[in-house]
Amino acid sequence: MNILTTSIMDLERDRNGVVSVAQELNHLLREAGHRVDTLTPANGKGIAVGRFASRLARVTSYLHRVAGSPAWFLVGLRLSVWALERRCKTQAISCDAVIAHDPLTAGAALHGAGGRVPVLLFCHFWTEPWLEFSAAGLLPSGSAPFRQLQRMMTDTLNDPRVTLVPVSARNATLVRQIAPHAGARIMTAYPGVASLRPANRVERGDQALPVIINVGKIERRKNQRILPAVAVELRRLGRPCRFVLVGPEEREESAFIRAEISAQGVDDLFTLTGPLERDAVMKALSGADLYLHASVSESFGMTLVEAMVAGTAVMALEYEALNEILPDTPEAVIPAEAAPADIALKLAEALADRTCLAEMTRRQAAVFEARFTSRAFCGRVLEIIEAARAAHG
Repeated sequence: MNILTTSIMDLERDRNGVVSVAQELNHLLREAGHRVDTLTPANGKGIAVGRFASRLARVTSYLHRVAGSPAWFLVGLRLSVWALERRCKTQAISCDAVIAHDPLTAGAALHGAGGRVPVLLFCHFWTEPWLEFSAAGLLPSGSAPFRQLQRMMTDTLNDPRVTLVPVSARNATLVRQIAPHAGARIMTAYPGVASLRPANRVERGDQALPVIINVGKIERRKNQRILPAVAVELRRLGRPCRFVLVGPEEREESAFIRAEISAQGVDDLFTLTGPLERDAVMKALSGADLYLHASVSESFGMTLVEAMVAGTAVMALEYEALNEILPDTPEAVIPAEAAPADIALKLAEALADRTCLAEMTRRQAAVFEARFTSRAFCGRVLEIIEAARAAHG
């Protein structure tokens, strides 16, 4: 099959969970023998009018950053979507299906191709997708541009020609709330990860201090700001640990966390690596004793699955989709409202008993093999594509 992937993000340079899922899926589909092309505002392919609109979108994005006007942001967003729509006219009509990773480019593909090919919309969002823009400070909630964005997304989600693909049962519930009449158009697909070759695994020898790793963008929603206080409590318990934070850094949140690390006197225990390529991320995960997931607002939790693949035990603050990822290791789940002292105690207990930690790792690996392999992911997506094509006629 010829498959077109679309995203409002730069799938080559951006680093987040959505991009990881999109990249992994593209790789798996190509390995299965399918042709996959990618269309984003950043890759500049397509007809002249589309390229021109993309350049205008970058100009308006700059004006938004300078002037702080939500109107400029919406203009840039609309231009990006319109550019993709024009480019889809030449690319989507020659493909068998479109896989969109956000409602905006799903709408662009739908209109650009005139509804002639099935469109799958992966629903990665952790809340209503338009609210993610206000949570990120891009559009004030309730403003006229915000309401326009909400209408654009709602129209696409409710379009009967779009197949909605939540990435978890938790997200399927959210999608049903947003698009209550979608019915059979909702088809869940758990993201999957390719198993690491034994040569890629990092053997963890006896280290002076255990290593706890967290992977994800340094931003307020990811809740890494709690980690310096956890480090202090671990030291107080006589179980000091090194913390490695991997991911791109949002400037204000990164400054807050770095200041907190210094204020708590745990500079020697923290390493912030910034963004890393995927192979380097997997190597870092393989070299850790424990993965700690601090965010309690997630659509799925791709990094937890990646830690399982790396052979690293996973513990996490509780959130809705967690029971789908860690169903057989309740001891790995920490109450969302737990204080730093309580989190530290749970971590210290886990790290103190290596036999129990190894057993927890084994049970988590079994869940991965049963639910989150790349083979299962690719097969499920191809199944959904065939169902969408059959319904499309």
